Amino acid sequence: MNVYVAHARILHKEPPKVEGRSGLMILKVGRDKPETEALIQSVNQVIVRIPPYLTARAERMEVDSYVEVFGHIGGIVRRSPVDGKQHLGSEIVVSNLQPAVAVDDGPDMEQRLFNRWISIGLMRGVRTPSRENLPATAYVQIGRDRADKGRGFQHSGVVPMLAYGKQIERMGVFPEGASIHLEGRVTGLLRRVPKPGAEGGFESVLDAGLIIERSYPTALVAQRLFEPEQPRGGNKEAEKKAAAE
Repeated sequence: MNVYVAHARILHKEPPKVEGRSGLMILKVGRDKPETEALIQSVNQVIVRIPPYLTARAERMEVDSYVEVFGHIGGIVRRSPVDGKQHLGSEIVVSNLQPAVAVDDGPDMEQRLFNRWISIGLMRGVRTPSRENLPATAYVQIGRDRADKGRGFQHSGVVPMLAYGKQIERMGVFPEGASIHLEGRVTGLLRRVPKPGAEGGFESVLDAGLIIERSYPTALVAQRLFEPEQPRGGNKEAEKKAAAE
């Protein structure tokens, strides 16, 4: 299971730069938070990827309008061009979206906006915080294991999830390979990173951060987690072969 759902307000839309590729949308999922000068700040904004088959529908939706979103979570790996190190992150991929109507547009309207995720997967490891008040990071496989192809950007079946408070202790209970059911919310991680070639200048990068709020052991996980990565068209070829047999 790998599900994401949100009631949100559209803050920004970025159409595909190339025809047939995905676009982006920034959603507001809560009240504004005061900005700080921290290099990493949590915001109630979530960036989502809009697949090509939803491009036309997204174009018809106005900025500042409300939307109901359904989708799933995916892992992404970025490789630093400086030192070659890999950095694991997550993305929200939209599978359906439709206009929503505010039936009570009162002063606490934005407080009622929400976004939730549910994932069932296999524990791959936990990185404990180096000091108090920092989160632990659980690495959970929720998709097919993918081979490292040495690219600057590629997808992954493993996603990082942040645990705070009692959930840090909970993550330490699950051994590697354990099947777990996780639920939580998505927060925006606004990172200030140095601009290339501009000493002293910064630019903002918005990433998706998965916050664990509930965790349970579970008995079942999807079969695909144990299957090797399929080449493009591999699933269709296997289905044809099975049908012929």
